[in-house]
Amino acid sequence: MPMQSRVRAVNAVIRPTITYASPVWSGCKPEYQKPLQTLQNKALRIATGALCFARRADLHRDLGIEMLDDHLRKLNVKFYKGLDQKENPLIKKLADISENPFDRYPRPITALTM
Repeated sequence: MPMQSRVRAVNAVIRPTITYASPVWSGCKPEYQKPLQTLQNKALRIATGALCFARRADLHRDLGIEMLDDHLRKLNVKFYKGLDQKENPLIKKLADISENPFDRYPRPITALTM
């Protein structure tokens, strides 16, 4: 199987599995997300045949794949921006996200006040 097809398989199967329900759990501590980044790195190394001493930043850059942290941030922003378009008032209330610059990921204000 060509390398490009293997990388596409990683993007089609592994990454959606890793990021499932990410708006719920992505505000957790970075050490809980590290195993997920490691899993993605291992899958990309297997798909490309890259050796273990190849830097992960180089691997991601060469393949044009975002690091998991950046990908999660984009998913969360997209999710919370899409809540404004819903008609249910309870779901619309979730769209009020925190503007705290110290938050790694946008989180709903209602989750912060619970």
